[in-house]
Amino acid sequence: MKNLFILKILLLWFSSTSPAQNLPKCIQKLNSKTHLTTKSFERVLQLSGNRTVYEFAITSKRECIHCERGIVYYDANCNTVAYFMNTRGPSGFVSDGYTVADFGKSGFHNIRYGEKQEPIAACITKIIANSDSLKKAGVKKIVQVRIKENILYGFEHELDPKLVNCKDCAKAVVYYNEACTPEVTFRLGGIAGIKAEKGYTASNYVNRRILKILWNAN
Repeated sequence: MKNLFILKILLLWFSSTSPAQNLPKCIQKLNSKTHLTTKSFERVLQLSGNRTVYEFAITSKRECIHCERGIVYYDANCNTVAYFMNTRGPSGFVSDGYTVADFGKSGFHNIRYGEKQEPIAACITKIIANSDSLKKAGVKKIVQVRIKENILYGFEHELDPKLVNCKDCAKAVVYYNEACTPEVTFRLGGIAGIKAEKGYTASNYVNRRILKILWNAN
């Protein structure tokens, strides 16, 4: 009987901890808390079409009338796919490829819909499929961006520990085109601030739009 009791305790423990352990790392990092607002993971939601999203609840103290309150949904790469807020009246957002009904919010008011998502270059899709090579190369994230109306792709790497406290050290940020060849290199930091090339300017980098996170080193 004693062994059976211990087995039941272990089963309960594993059932309560395994969901958190299986969450993507970037999802786990989204939990946050300030003296006014708390953002906490609630559950995994399986949608039609074999889509998985992660639900977070945002709560705030009553005295903060401008603080966020509601529910946010992310995909496995930590892209915001939908949110439903009631801060000072209802406001919502649903990304392209999703519907309000997916989240059981058909009666929710003041919904804004995301712009149509851009297709992903075939060569980028092939690179993403080889996640082990990306991790070995120190890539932590692949993003799709819009710069000067061009759709480009950036590979964000782990920061060299030697450069963490180096304020004058410049780093190169390369963006690739749909053929996976370098389109532009921006050099950030150091005395020059931001330097560009090939007809691109510093303001092009500052005003770039991150359209989607395509891959995360989870």
